Amino acid sequence: MGKVYTIGDCVLDVIFENNQPVSSKPGGSFLNSSVSLGRLGVDVSLISELGTDLVGKQIIDFLQNNHVNTEHISRYSDSNSNLALAFLDKEKNADYLFYKTRKGLEDCICFPETIDSKDIVLFGSFLAIKKEFREKLLNFLTYAKAQGAILIYDPNYRAQHLPLLPEVLPYIKENMLLADIIKASNEDFELISQHKSFKQALEWIRKFSNAHLLYTANREGVHVHINKTYFFKVPTIQPISTVGAGDTFNASIAWFLTKNKIGREELGKFMNEDKVRDLVEQATYFAQSVCMSYDNFVAKEIAEPFK
Repeated sequence: MGKVYTIGDCVLDVIFENNQPVSSKPGGSFLNSSVSLGRLGVDVSLISELGTDLVGKQIIDFLQNNHVNTEHISRYSDSNSNLALAFLDKEKNADYLFYKTRKGLEDCICFPETIDSKDIVLFGSFLAIKKEFREKLLNFLTYAKAQGAILIYDPNYRAQHLPLLPEVLPYIKENMLLADIIKASNEDFELISQHKSFKQALEWIRKFSNAHLLYTANREGVHVHINKTYFFKVPTIQPISTVGAGDTFNASIAWFLTKNKIGREELGKFMNEDKVRDLVEQATYFAQSVCMSYDNFVAKEIAEPFK
């Protein structure tokens, strides 16, 4: 089994419901994925940066207690760690306000020196299109792909970043070109490409990328294109919070590939309809379990039997 490297921001999430804070915990899309992977017994490292303040220390301790390797998290002392406020609506979806104290400052993130063909790189969100970070990230992704690692990309694009779209769209397309698997929601595609269906999204991607696509649409189900197209319904639930659900879905993809020892060459050959269904059902189960609490990750008691 190879390693999984996740790349993304670390923040402290503060969750509000009815304009009142109800929970706070370490967050950030790929931190969330890392914790779920660590709890599922996967060898996972988070590539990120954090302040040397109390919040940064708490996040490092939390990651290590959940079996996430933190040796690739760089520390800075010129400002505090970042915060994210998540305001839940009636559907329990979150509207975010981000407080990034190092705005405009050069990142201090350092990547691992070696990558193996059995490894997986999971990346996305705003850090993957951040101008100051772009050259270092692109060099690492290009190197990882050349080594045979599987690259999984989730754009996780937010409405508040829409004014930046003309500037960052080339980066999003470049990430999709490099990726072996794209996991994106219907909201992502509506914001990025103005396409409102799986078919339109796939046609748009095929103009510049041959990546496999997993297209999630909340209660409307999951569309998958791996060699051919599949559609799967999802169980109906009444969520408490959807924060972390998509991140857990991402983690489930990486977990499934490592569990079944699927590399890039096996991806197209091995993933028949039964395997794709297994993947989607397991990812949906983990993601929906996260929706039933204010946690951003798979609960330890749910993860334990799957280690």
